[in-house]
Amino acid sequence: MNKKYKYIVFDFDGVVCDSTNECMVTAWNAWERWNERDGFRCILDEFTQAEIDSFRPLRPYVRGAGEYYILMRAINTSDVIIRSQQDFDDLQQQWENQLNPFKEIFFMERNRLRKENLNSWIKLHDVYTDVINVMKKLHNEGRLLIATMKDSESVKLILIKNGINISPENILDQSQISSKLEALDYFVVDKNIKKEELCFIDDNVTHLLAPHNAGYDVYLTTWGKVMNEYLDIAKTNNLNVLSDCSIFINN
Repeated sequence: MNKKYKYIVFDFDGVVCDSTNECMVTAWNAWERWNERDGFRCILDEFTQAEIDSFRPLRPYVRGAGEYYILMRAINTSDVIIRSQQDFDDLQQQWENQLNPFKEIFFMERNRLRKENLNSWIKLHDVYTDVINVMKKLHNEGRLLIATMKDSESVKLILIKNGINISPENILDQSQISSKLEALDYFVVDKNIKKEELCFIDDNVTHLLAPHNAGYDVYLTTWGKVMNEYLDIAKTNNLNVLSDCSIFINN
């Protein structure tokens, strides 16, 4: 790639770090509160291997906090099987009324975990060191933006712990946007640039389709746990696949 973008827009979970462990702990606690139980957990060691193995394969389908309701209900219901994104999306429509209430509980439980032990909470995230190093250089050049369905407070705390103190105006989170396309459109206006002057990278291919169709350069990242299904969708839709984000600082 020899095109230099003015801005690189990063998704966060799955791109900057593997947050599966943190999401599993938070989703578990939210599910306990949803069902009016108090079996709350704080660390990975409190989960059985079977519970971890049930959660991990389904985590990539989740695009926002409310959708952990689908995941938790599915793994606790023997007659619900998720084999594809379409299966997940069908359940999203079926259980739509539960998603926003569960989202509120999910963030309440995340906030509780953070307040009780910030360092332990941060350790639940496995950051991708090579990505962090690239982000530091982009941040120093004033080229780093973030669009995420995570909450911005979590993003800032994790980045500060890893040496990046990004300005709040350069993060759009789940409280400000309902889609990644909305985020990109906002950044284009806010930064007074053209679409072709930024690109967007995400590990969930469903976030990339609308921006791609709207004329943005998008990249499906593969250094996390990308599913073969997502690679097939990327190929079918002629989306760029990215294995190393250092290309954005080496051109």
